[in-house]
Amino acid sequence: MLTCSRPNPTGAIEGERTRPEGQLVISAPVGFGRLHVSKIVTAYLKRYGDVGVDLRLSDRMVNLVEDGVDLAVRIGHLPDSTLVARHVGEMRRIVVASRDYLARRGEPKTPAAIASHDITQFGAMTAAPDWRFVDDGREVRVATTPRLSTNSADAAIQYAEAGGGLTRVLAYQAAESLKAQRLQIVLASFEQPALPIHIVYPTSRLLSAKVRTFIDLVTETADWHFG
Repeated sequence: MLTCSRPNPTGAIEGERTRPEGQLVISAPVGFGRLHVSKIVTAYLKRYGDVGVDLRLSDRMVNLVEDGVDLAVRIGHLPDSTLVARHVGEMRRIVVASRDYLARRGEPKTPAAIASHDITQFGAMTAAPDWRFVDDGREVRVATTPRLSTNSADAAIQYAEAGGGLTRVLAYQAAESLKAQRLQIVLASFEQPALPIHIVYPTSRLLSAKVRTFIDLVTETADWHFG
């Protein structure tokens, strides 16, 4: 008597959990994604030939479930949610200026001293133009009147390099300028604690192999500790 094998959905699910395959959709901030996440994606595609990657760079906070995203890289403190978060690094928020500017105007030694300096405000255009520091364990807020306000880190850094004054950015955004000594950090001892970097993904009892192996590759090869 002939017997027919039946489809085994359980086996298919088991294979997805143990063998990376299919399409992996990743969301990341534009600048950090371009400079850092894309390198991991390149290594991941070389290692796992049965996986395709859709890398979506956006500074908008996407809804992973609604937008069909498998995982997202996020910088900053996370709101309470149903997402699972894996800590993979940290990021300083730094104040920088050009050496020429500091030679002309002097280097601020305390947060209060920035009131007499030219300021470039970088961030969301709706953000309050005050800068926050920590002094002897207490939060200090300094109101600023920016000469330039922009939502572009590149524009803020370029203006600072040209002697436009102080700007406050994430460490990775100014890394190249600091290495080339076009900018230098000021007020480092008053910085707030570094922001966490997380990989987040929707709550699931059974984590897919493609998500798990991407996270493993980040922790294995990436140095995302900018603190």
